[in-house]
Amino acid sequence: MSDQKEYIKIVLKNFMFKELKNDGFKILFKNAVIRSYKLSDIIIKEGDSGERFSMIVEGSVSVSTLKDGIPTILAHLKTGAIIGEVAALTGAKRTATITAAEDCKVIFFHKDALIELTRKYDSLKERFQHVIEARAEETINKLIKED
Repeated sequence: MSDQKEYIKIVLKNFMFKELKNDGFKILFKNAVIRSYKLSDIIIKEGDSGERFSMIVEGSVSVSTLKDGIPTILAHLKTGAIIGEVAALTGAKRTATITAAEDCKVIFFHKDALIELTRKYDSLKERFQHVIEARAEETINKLIKED
């Protein structure tokens, strides 16, 4: 089986997309792009606009934010993790920098696909809202502990 088919399987197994039907898959994968990164490459930079959200389909990444001008690690994410969804859904600037913790591959989806899917699937919208709230809480707790 090709790598691309394996990556698609990883995306489709993610709990966020478990209820998508064929039309939903078509929406999600329209304009999707797979990119490769080497160790220490910046995938997403804090402060940038969020035209896309993505999923790690191979490898792992570090999530960091600047606190008093110093990078603070917030999380380490592995294959199957979704990244960049907050900016894609809200239109806000990127709240963290995502850096390749090892060689990795990431599939990027356009934010319009996510917006369209959350309109079609109420359960998807609710799941993303829960993820956004949980990540915000984790980030706040991590930054408070660093003081």
